[in-house]
Amino acid sequence: MHMTPFGEEVLADIQGFITSGYGHLSYAAYLFLQFGEAAQAHRWLSRLAPGIMSARTWPVDATGKKIKPPVALNVAFSAVGISALGVPPEVLCTFPPEFQEDIATPDRSRVLGDTEESDPAQWELGGPETPPVHAVLFVYADSETELAAACQAQRTLFAESEGGVVELSGSMQSGHRPDDECEPFGFHDGIAQPQIAGIPDDGVPTGEFILGYPNHFQLMPPTPVVPAALDRGGILPALNNPYHSAHLRDLGRNGSYVVYRKLEQDVAGFWQFMKHEAIRITGSADTEYMTWLASRCVGRWPSGAPLVLTPDVDDPALGNRDDFLYGDDREGVACPFGSHIRRTNPRDVIRPYPTEQSQSMSEAHRLLRRARVFGSALVDAPRGIHFFCVNASIKTQFEFVQQTWCNNPRFAGLNDNKDPIIGDNARTDQTPSRMMIPRRPLTVRTSALPRFVKVRAGMYLFMPSLTALRFLARS
Repeated sequence: MHMTPFGEEVLADIQGFITSGYGHLSYAAYLFLQFGEAAQAHRWLSRLAPGIMSARTWPVDATGKKIKPPVALNVAFSAVGISALGVPPEVLCTFPPEFQEDIATPDRSRVLGDTEESDPAQWELGGPETPPVHAVLFVYADSETELAAACQAQRTLFAESEGGVVELSGSMQSGHRPDDECEPFGFHDGIAQPQIAGIPDDGVPTGEFILGYPNHFQLMPPTPVVPAALDRGGILPALNNPYHSAHLRDLGRNGSYVVYRKLEQDVAGFWQFMKHEAIRITGSADTEYMTWLASRCVGRWPSGAPLVLTPDVDDPALGNRDDFLYGDDREGVACPFGSHIRRTNPRDVIRPYPTEQSQSMSEAHRLLRRARVFGSALVDAPRGIHFFCVNASIKTQFEFVQQTWCNNPRFAGLNDNKDPIIGDNARTDQTPSRMMIPRRPLTVRTSALPRFVKVRAGMYLFMPSLTALRFLARS
């Protein structure tokens, strides 16, 4: 049990993006901002803060039905953005090194596999050839009309800041939640989301996602701090850590880190590969075999039904099931070890470790995903997902999963088999990656995998609490 009860006062201090995917708000816009003169940016932030959606429980009507808001706003900051707000170096240096460096540095690109077609030099946002982003404003709405009105209201505030805040020209990104809840490759998405302990019930330890609470190891995750002398007015809570000075204030408590990656999916290339493999292996462009092979790459059928529960045929009745383990599939016959979902959450089987240790390792590297689809279904139109994830440690959660599980060709004892969906496949400086599918009597080994998903933008962000927002507005 990992219960951490949260009262409404605490929930009101956490930004709603951290605890909710806003499933009822189908439309999203992401506004990328730069700060000008710090004092004017502070005034803008003071005006913005009251409109930020918190994690507070939504009210109910007379029938007991939740009254859900038609619009939600949240905000997060880059390291250079926090500096531009006037936060001094002695505070900025207490943030994790990976956040300070940001996602596009050479070391991070090496860790994440952002090379060649995904090289940050080619990115639309967040790369070395693009203007620095200081903040991202997340705007969600239940209709396109509401979204346009909410964005216009925010742009009015930008204009009234007199240069304190400007939106980067042409940078706005739009996202939506498809009616069929499928990502562009055609698979039901958004199923395997961990619960945060205490919001409202048992789940993954709170400190894996929210700063200021014990994590999986019953340790407090590192948090950015402020010398008490710089917290004029005593806005921030005292640092609750006996190993540090009592004269420090906790800037991170009730906040978290957000990773952003714009992932463009080669939908035509993905299904062409499945077709060519079907012809190579079976002698015909059999659509059932194409779907079978694609599902082995994902780890679920298009309906979302997990292979480990229904290995032979898709079963839409199991489409939302996430309550399964891999203990009865230790050889990966039902769901291959190389599949996307088995890498990103290995659950109870991480070879060569025993069950309890495997479950512990999996829990220590969970991510909260907040993705939205972009683009249309037109064949030649760019499409993919705006991938956002929430984690208390970018290094041990997001970066670990991407580097050690997804980009690792020898994950779980495999050989030259990276994640077929989001792995950095087809690199010219490495051995080709091929999907290995255990099958009796013979294992299926695909042709060399292309890179089906390319990174088009990225950044590391800090999403502060509402209390920390007030501090940043006055720093």
